[in-house]
Amino acid sequence: MKKNKILYTIDYDKIVNFKERVTRFTVRFEFKRSENEKYFEEDFAHLHDTGRLTELLIDGAELLIKSADNEKRKTKWDVIAVKVHGEIILINTAFHRYITESIFNNTEISPFGKPSYIKPEIKHNNSKLDFYLETEKDKIYVEVKGCTLVNGKTAQFPGSPSVRALKHLKELMELKKEGFRTAVFILIFRKSEIFAPEHIIDRKFSETFYEAMENGVEIYPMLLEYREDGKVCFVKNIEVMEKNF
Repeated sequence: MKKNKILYTIDYDKIVNFKERVTRFTVRFEFKRSENEKYFEEDFAHLHDTGRLTELLIDGAELLIKSADNEKRKTKWDVIAVKVHGEIILINTAFHRYITESIFNNTEISPFGKPSYIKPEIKHNNSKLDFYLETEKDKIYVEVKGCTLVNGKTAQFPGSPSVRALKHLKELMELKKEGFRTAVFILIFRKSEIFAPEHIIDRKFSETFYEAMENGVEIYPMLLEYREDGKVCFVKNIEVMEKNF
């Protein structure tokens, strides 16, 4: 399989200096100045990621931002990615859907083969799963998780306790019992060599994660890269660490 295969393009308009996370969905930033300017200009941007991101949104970090389409919005900018620790890390979860659809349609990368039908945000019981798709052989439910937390060379999820993610794992196990093929795609946006659930942050999710694997839910951690030219590239599949807690 060809590495660094381009999956999707996400443009941005400016690179600015991160100042602080004001609320869960808002950050304050500072435009970069030219040599002739004496003062910085500040503004606010919408952050489409509910994770803590405390290891990424730090002093010295830069933000890749894009002008918002809706001129009536309070925040005129959207955060696309953060540039820190020598990496550019996609932190806008709104694009996970489109990246995943591109994976589904790329038979070199997708574990399912060519899809004949793809339905995003499919309702099941009292919640939504990210995708339902069909191939010539299978009917498949897929949940997608974005991963930006790394400890050493280990990518980890979740970055904060997630009742929703736990619920999705249980639903995938039930669907597997009903005869469907079920899977979790973990889109990893930081350099790493292996994946493990973060059992210190969320023990229940982590235990259920391994239970789901044992019961036939397929887990696909995929290392991706967001480049400064706006391209999202597939790098490689990585393994899941054996349970060690």
